[in-house]
Amino acid sequence: MEVNHRDGGESRLPALTSQAEPTGLDLVRTETVLSRLPVHNLAKQGRVNIQIIKHTPTGEVELKWEVSYNERYGQARQLAYKLDTIIVNQRIDEAGRPLPKILRIGSLNEICAELNVATHAGQNTKDLKRAFLQNASAFITAKFDYRANDGTQRHIEAGITRYGVIFTGEKLPDGRKADAVYIVFNDPFWEVLNNAPVRPLDRAYMKELPPAAQRFYEIISRKIFAALKNNYPRAKISYSEYCTFSAQLRHYERQRVQDQMAKLLRHHKESGYITSVSYVPTIDAENQPDWIMYFTPGPKAHAEFDAAHRTRKHADPNTDAIERGEQQPRRDRSRVSAQRLRQPVSQPMQFDPELIAEFTRRGVTETKARALLANVKPNQQVLAQLELGDHHITTNPGKYRNPAGFYIHLVEENSPIPADFETSSQRKAREKREEEQRRLEDERRAQSDLETEYYWYSEDAIERYIAALDPAEVAAVRESKWQEQRAKYQTMSSGLIDSFADQETKRELGKRAPLLTIEEFKTKREQGSVFFSQPAPESPSADELPAEPAVTLASAETVAELAPEETLPDSAAPAEGRGGAKEQKPEPAKSPEIHEEPAIELVSTAPPEAATPPAMSEPPIELLPELQQQEEGTGPIEPGLV
Repeated sequence: MEVNHRDGGESRLPALTSQAEPTGLDLVRTETVLSRLPVHNLAKQGRVNIQIIKHTPTGEVELKWEVSYNERYGQARQLAYKLDTIIVNQRIDEAGRPLPKILRIGSLNEICAELNVATHAGQNTKDLKRAFLQNASAFITAKFDYRANDGTQRHIEAGITRYGVIFTGEKLPDGRKADAVYIVFNDPFWEVLNNAPVRPLDRAYMKELPPAAQRFYEIISRKIFAALKNNYPRAKISYSEYCTFSAQLRHYERQRVQDQMAKLLRHHKESGYITSVSYVPTIDAENQPDWIMYFTPGPKAHAEFDAAHRTRKHADPNTDAIERGEQQPRRDRSRVSAQRLRQPVSQPMQFDPELIAEFTRRGVTETKARALLANVKPNQQVLAQLELGDHHITTNPGKYRNPAGFYIHLVEENSPIPADFETSSQRKAREKREEEQRRLEDERRAQSDLETEYYWYSEDAIERYIAALDPAEVAAVRESKWQEQRAKYQTMSSGLIDSFADQETKRELGKRAPLLTIEEFKTKREQGSVFFSQPAPESPSADELPAEPAVTLASAETVAELAPEETLPDSAAPAEGRGGAKEQKPEPAKSPEIHEEPAIELVSTAPPEAATPPAMSEPPIELLPELQQQEEGTGPIEPGLV
C-alpha cells in the first residue's frame, strides 16, 4: 500500500483504503488513549481543576489523571486546545509510525494560516507562541492501563509533560538551528503515541467548531461509531462521564443540563452529525442526580463511518477494534456478556408515593411530578414549597389563574421558605411539644391532688386511731409533752403551752397509727375503697394558698407575740405556777429569750405546699376559751386532746 508524504520526507500512516475520501471529509487519525483525557480549560474565563481518579471495586486506583499548569504561562485554554488538536495531531498523523522524537510543526505564520487566524501586528503570533508554551509546560500525573495495537496490555505511571517546544532560530538537539517550530516528545508520551490505537476524526469539521463543541465531537464520535458498527439506533453516554472527560462544569438540575448541552448540540444538529437527543434520569455512583444522554446519528456521522470503514478487510490495524467495526473474539464477547449479567440492572428513580400524591392532588400530573423530583436539589424542601403555594393561593385566590403552574414554578425555582411561615412538619412538631407540656401539667396536678387527699386521709386516720386509744395513755403522753414544752418555753403562757402540747401529742401518737403508704393509698383510691371524714379540697393555685396555718403554727415566738394582746383579756390573771406573759408586751425582734429558740422546732405537721388545709388554723381558736378559763382560775386543767 502506498504511503503519502508531507514536506518531502515525513511519512504518514497507511491509508485505510486506496480509494479517495468523500468530498468534504479530511480524516485525521488520533490516538485513542490520551486524547480522551482532558488537558485544556475550554472556558473563556475562570480556572479549572482537572483531576480524575477512579477506583476498582477492590479500592485500587484504576485511573489517575491530574493536570497542573505553569503559573508563568497560565492555563492551557482554547487557542492551546486548537493548536494541539488541529495542528499537532495532524503532524503526528502525517509522520506515521514509529513516530520521530523531534517533529517539525511549521512556522508561526503557517500555523496561523492553517487555523484561519490573521497575523496582523504580530499579536496573534505572540498568542500562538504563548499557547505552545502552555501546552509544553502542562504537567500531567498519570496512572492507567491501556491496550496497545498488538493487543497487549500496557501500563503507564508517570509525572510528565508531553513535549518540549523549540521555536524558530533556537538550537535543536542535534545542534542545527531550527528553521520553524519543533516539538520534542518526552519518552512516556512518545511511547503511548507509537503503541496506542487510533480513530478517525474529520479535521475540517473540527476547525469549524467552537472549542467546547469540538471537544464534544471528540468524545461522542467513539460512541457514535460503536453504535453504527453494532447497528444500534442511538449512541449513549452519561452526563457525568461527559463532564469528567470534557473538563466541563457539571450541573445537577435537568433544565440547566439541557441548556448547557443545547449550546454544544446546536452545531452538530445544523451539520447533520446528530439528529436528536433525549435524557433519561438516573443516579450516579455517588447517589447524585445524573442523566443518560441518547444521541441519534445523522447523515454526517454515517458518512464518516462509511469513509473510515469502507473496506473492513483492509482496515488499518492501528485503528481501535471497536471503531473499525470489527467484531470482538467470541471469548471476549462471552466474557462481556457474563459481566453484563452480573451487573445490577439500572432501575428507574423511585420517589415517595405520598410526595407524588401531594403534587397530583394540587393538579400537577404524575409525570410532571416525577420530572420535578428528578431535578430537585439536595435538601430541597419540596413539600414546604407546595404548602407555601397553598398559603399564597388561599390568601389571594383570584391572583393565580393556573395554580398547578404556580406549584411547578415554586419547585423548579427552589423558592426559599420565609422564616415566619410554619410548614406542616413545623406545626406538627409544635403541637407535639404542646401536647407533651399539657401531659406533664396534668401529671403534676394529679400528683398534687393525690398528695392533698393523702394528707386528709392521714389526718382522719390518726384522729380515729387516737380516739380509739385508752384515755389514760393519751393523757400520759400529753403530760409528758406539756412538760417538755414548758421546759423549752418558760416565759410562754400556759394556754399556748397547752396548744403545743396537744400538737406534739398528736404527732407522737400519729407515728403509731397504721397508715397506708401513698402508693397503697393511690391504688385503693383508684379502686374506690378509701374513705375519710374530711373532704378533699380542690387543689388551689399558688396564688390561692391560705396563709393562716403558717401564721398560726409557724413558731412559738409568733404565737407568744399575738397571745397576750389578741387572745387574753386585760383582767385575766396568769395561772399559778405556770407563768404568763400578759403583763409584759415583748418586742418581736428584740426579746433575747424568744429569739434564741429555733423556730423550726415548733412547726407542726403541715400538708403539702400545694394544698395547705385551712382547718389547721382551728387548734389555737379552740384552745382560746379554755386558756382564758385557766388564766382566770375558773376551770381545771384537764389532760387530753382538743
